[in-house]
Amino acid sequence: MPELELFTLDLHSPIAYIGMENPPLAGAPMTGSALLPAGEGGFREVALGSDMGIEEEELFLFDAEELVAFDLDEGPRLRHPLPRPRYYGRTPAKGPAETETVLAIGRYAFLQWRPGNDEELADGLEWFAREIWWERIDAKGPYILRRIREDGKLATQALRRLNT
Repeated sequence: MPELELFTLDLHSPIAYIGMENPPLAGAPMTGSALLPAGEGGFREVALGSDMGIEEEELFLFDAEELVAFDLDEGPRLRHPLPRPRYYGRTPAKGPAETETVLAIGRYAFLQWRPGNDEELADGLEWFAREIWWERIDAKGPYILRRIREDGKLATQALRRLNT
């Protein structure tokens, strides 16, 4: 896996998603599909991870206590396998009436990388949790995993809201 670097992201506009709480997903699948509520009622099938279309975007929210176990000697460690996300969403295909704003304006700890498999995804998430702890960054709320299909590849971002 390439060298990782922790950044701070200043999000100046909210990013809206449509999705569902407690989705029927195990972790954050790198490929596959899921059924999501459709704006007109019923459900629609959407592609996950690298199966998404170009410029499509997805978001997973993981509760901190579910995703990371804290060891007094070792610091944070990612739970294996990844737990079920508490929320899964997609950027909306239609207007604001069908959206749920998930990423609010604010400052976030931020990491971007391109994992090629589930192991590299887990390694990046654990590195992110450990680096926040190591640098004593005051973060709160869920761990946010955002994936965007760009340039024919899957860009993965980990974010966590800062207490500033």
